[in-house]
Amino acid sequence: MSWLVIDAGNTAIKWARSGTSGRQFVGGGVQATGEGGSAVPRLIEAWAQPVPTAAFGVCVTDERTRASIEAAVASVASVPLQWFGAAAAFVGRGPAAGVELFNGYRDPAQLGADRWHALIAACTQYRGEPLLVVGAGTATTVDSIVNGGGAARFIGGLIAPGYALMRASLAQGTARLPLAQGQAVRFADNTDDAIATGVHCAQLGLLEHQARKMAEERKLRGLPPARLVLTGGARQQLHGPLARSLRGDGTVREVSVEDNLVLRGVALRAHAEQARAGAE
Repeated sequence: MSWLVIDAGNTAIKWARSGTSGRQFVGGGVQATGEGGSAVPRLIEAWAQPVPTAAFGVCVTDERTRASIEAAVASVASVPLQWFGAAAAFVGRGPAAGVELFNGYRDPAQLGADRWHALIAACTQYRGEPLLVVGAGTATTVDSIVNGGGAARFIGGLIAPGYALMRASLAQGTARLPLAQGQAVRFADNTDDAIATGVHCAQLGLLEHQARKMAEERKLRGLPPARLVLTGGARQQLHGPLARSLRGDGTVREVSVEDNLVLRGVALRAHAEQARAGAE
């Protein structure tokens, strides 16, 4: 079995070959999308061997890039690419057996497919725990899961610009501020570092604020402290400061870093769908 799993994001396409467990991958990579998916053809060689026996993905990018990805998969495989969206609920089968996750959005289909599948993977990895799942990519997303040992429920989340978008907004929206390439420091003495430090503090403040709201919620529900799970390109630069501020005062029980959380969720969803189809 060689399953190709794809996470088509706003600025990059992440992909991997799914192992039978749905948790480990054999080969994978990241490719910037380029304008309208112009860089996608470079992935054909990487996807061609071994020939995929199935292909699954989530897509939050533009339609041209989506179509380019579909064409690339069609050129190397005799199976169609199956896109997954968010759903009202996920009931695990196979590697995710026993995991139940309910979607608390008013319109469950409106939830980003990447966010939903990251939540599937996080709930499978940390079964029975309340979770705060952070996607630190082009956008920064923060999603709350309440879990008392039975079914998990996504109760809501937030979306804000990520590091790069915050820097770009200052460069585009002001006359004199640059697209900063500085570093986050304690007290910035130059403009580039001042912007980098401001953006970093804004990201930390957002996450700390939401973590404390989650702490209030879990107390009301009689739940233990939540685990904060970081994924996405900026996960490492957030990990240390958040661990010190939030784990130190007991707001969260742990701050964990996870690679490929969206891809793992896609693989787990694919395994569950296949197991369900085989049982019918």
